[in-house]
Amino acid sequence: MTVEFYKKLALLSILGLVAPPLYADSKTTEPEKTKSVDIEAITKKWKCKYCPDLSEEQWEGYFELNTGYVTNDSYKFGEYNGLPEKGAYLSGDADALYRDDKGNYWNFRGENLGLDSSYLGIEGGRQGQYKLTLEVDQITRYNLDTSRTPYSGNSTQSLPPGWVSGATTADFTTLANDLQNINFSTKRRQFVLSGEYNSSPHWTYGLQFKRQTKKGDLPTGFTFGFTGAAILPKPIDYTTDEIELSTKYHYSGFTGKITLLHSSFENNNNAFVWDNAYDSPVGADQGQDGTAPDNTKQQILFTGNYLGINNLQITGLFSIAQMSQNEAFLPYTVNGTLAPPTLPTTSLDGKVLVINTNLAAHWQYSPKQKWNFIYEHHEQENSTARNTYTYVTADNTLTSTPRANFPYGFRRQKLKVNTDYKFNKQVKLSGGGQLALMDRNYQSVERTEETSFWAKLKHRLDNDLQYSVKTEYSDRKIDNYNVISELTPADNPLMRKYNMADRNGQKLVFNLSYSATSNLFLNFSGDYAQYDYDASNVGLTESNEFSVGFDTQYMVNEDLSFSVFVQNTEIESKQAGSQAFSTADWFATNDDNIVTVGIGANYQVIDDKFKIGIDYVYAESSAAIDVSDGTSFPDLKTRRDTFILSGDYNIDEQFTVKARYQYEVYREDNWYIDDVVPNTLDNVLTLGETAPDYRIGVFWLTLHYRFQ
Repeated sequence: MTVEFYKKLALLSILGLVAPPLYADSKTTEPEKTKSVDIEAITKKWKCKYCPDLSEEQWEGYFELNTGYVTNDSYKFGEYNGLPEKGAYLSGDADALYRDDKGNYWNFRGENLGLDSSYLGIEGGRQGQYKLTLEVDQITRYNLDTSRTPYSGNSTQSLPPGWVSGATTADFTTLANDLQNINFSTKRRQFVLSGEYNSSPHWTYGLQFKRQTKKGDLPTGFTFGFTGAAILPKPIDYTTDEIELSTKYHYSGFTGKITLLHSSFENNNNAFVWDNAYDSPVGADQGQDGTAPDNTKQQILFTGNYLGINNLQITGLFSIAQMSQNEAFLPYTVNGTLAPPTLPTTSLDGKVLVINTNLAAHWQYSPKQKWNFIYEHHEQENSTARNTYTYVTADNTLTSTPRANFPYGFRRQKLKVNTDYKFNKQVKLSGGGQLALMDRNYQSVERTEETSFWAKLKHRLDNDLQYSVKTEYSDRKIDNYNVISELTPADNPLMRKYNMADRNGQKLVFNLSYSATSNLFLNFSGDYAQYDYDASNVGLTESNEFSVGFDTQYMVNEDLSFSVFVQNTEIESKQAGSQAFSTADWFATNDDNIVTVGIGANYQVIDDKFKIGIDYVYAESSAAIDVSDGTSFPDLKTRRDTFILSGDYNIDEQFTVKARYQYEVYREDNWYIDDVVPNTLDNVLTLGETAPDYRIGVFWLTLHYRFQ
C-alpha cells in the first residue's frame, strides 16, 4: 500500500473520531430559532447508482455441466486431472453468491465435481457477526499403469502357490505365468469445517476441524538378505486430524491473534510383511518393515500486526510446538532362527520442540524511500533419548556393530535488510543484504554462515520501454568439517555434502518490456546463476543455470489477437567421486535442458456471440550424464505436444455452449526402465513398467448457465 493510502486512512480515522464531538458542539451552540434537520429522512432517499438492489433476496453466479470423452488410457496423461482411462466423463462447475439487505450471505463454489480431482466449498454467515465454512477437496495421483508383479495382498505381500524360488531372478521359472497387472495410485481427501464469531468489533473467535486421508499404493524397494531385492506395492493408509482454536483482537492500528492447534497422525498399517522370492536359509522366508509411526503435535501460535506512527508497520509471529511419537517398536526380526538381544526400549519415545519466530518492520522513511528489516528464527530441539541397537540386517544376519540413533536438531536464523529508493517516476533502485546462520548437531558441520547481497535497477525509459537488472552475490562458509566417527561405513574425509560445504555464487537477472505499438507488446527475460564449491575435493564442485525467455502479444484488431512465448533453461552440475576412498578418481557432468514454446490465437467471430481460440504448446526436456571413466549413461528425453481448440457460443444472456478439443502426444526415453522386464536384473525383481508413450484426444461439451 502507498503512503497516500495510509494518509487517507489516517484522515478518515481522525474525521471519524472528531466528527461526533464537533457535531455535538455545533448542536449545543445552535440558535434556538434554527430549524432542526432530519438527517435520516434525507439520507433514506439516497440511492447508490452502482450498488446491487438488496431489498429482496438475490442469487447470482453460474453453473456448468460438462460432458467429455477420452480416447485412450494413460495414467501419465491423467496423473492429476482425473482422466486416466478411456471413456466418457461427466463433471460440474459452479460459483454462486447470495446476499440480502440484512448482511446474510452464502458462497458456493465447485470445481471438477464428479472427477477424482475436485473441490467443493460452501461459506455462509452474516457480515460482521459470524461465518461458517465447509470445504471438501480431493486429488488423485495416478502413478503407474504398466507394472506387473507376482505378489498379491495389502500389508502382507504373498507369493502365489507353487512359486519356484532361485538364487537369481533368472531361476524364477514360474515368474512369467505368475505375473499380474498392478496399477499404482494415491488419493488424498481433505475435509475442513470451520467457523468464526465476532462478539464485538474488537474480538473474533474461530474454531476449525480438518481431516486429511491418503490411501493407495507406492512402489517401494525391499531386500532379502544381502543379495536379493524386489520392488513391491506398499500400501498407504494415513489419517491426519487437526483441530484449531483461535482468538483475534483488533483495535485501532493493532491486530493480534492467538491460535491453539492439536494435530494427530494415524497410520492404519503398522507393519509391512513380504515373502522372500529367493532361495533363503531356514527362517528367512519372510521379511518385515516398519511404517511411518503414529504421532501428535501441539502448538500455540501468536501473530500480530501494528501500524504505528511515522509510516511504521511492525509484524510478528511466534510459535512453539511439541511433536511426539511413542509407537511400539517391531521386533528386530521375524526370523525365528535368529536370537538378537532384547530391544533397549519398547519405543522411541521421540520428542521434538519446534520454535518459530518472525519479526519484521516496514518503514516508509519518505515518499521516495522505504526500508524493510526482517528477522527469522526456526529451531528444532530434539530431546529424544539415545539408545544402542543390535539390529538384524534384512531379517537374515545379526550385526556385529551396534548402532545408536541420532536425535538430529538444528537452529536456523536469518537477518534481512533491504531498501527501495525512487529517484523519480522513471528510476527505482533497490538493494539489500542477508546473514543466514545454520547450527546443527550430530552432523559433519556444526555451523554454516552465509552472507548475500543484491541490487536491482528498474528504469522506465518512456511510456513504452522499460527494463530491470538485478545482480546478487552470496558466500557460505563452514566452521569445520568433521567425519562422524559413529557412522559405519565411514564417510570419505575428503567428501563434502553440498548443503554443508563452502560455496560462493553469483546471479544476474534481466528483463526488458517494450510496447512497440498500442497493439503489440514484447517482453524479454534472462537469468544466469553460478555456484562454485571450491573447497570440495569430493562431491558437488560446480553448478550453473542459464534461462532465457521471450513472449509477445499482438492484437490485430478488437476481434483477433495472437500470443507467443518461448522459454529455454539449461542446468549444468559437476561432481567428483572416489572409488578408492581417497582423492577424486572419477568425474561426472549432468546437463539438463528444458525448452517450452507456446502459440495461441483468439478470434471473436460474432461480437458478444461467438468466439474461438486455438493454442499449441511444445515442451521438451533432456538430461545427459557424462562420466570420465567408462561409458556414459544414455540421455533421458521427454517431449509433450498439446493442441487445444475451443469455442464459446452465447445463446442468450443466460446460456452459453462451450466446446473444447485437446489432442496431446507424449514420448519418453528412460534408460532406467526401458527394456527392463521383471527379471532383467539378476538380483532385483522389478515391476517391469514401461515409459509413458501416448496419443490422446479429449473432447468436452459444456452448458454454461448464468443467473442473477
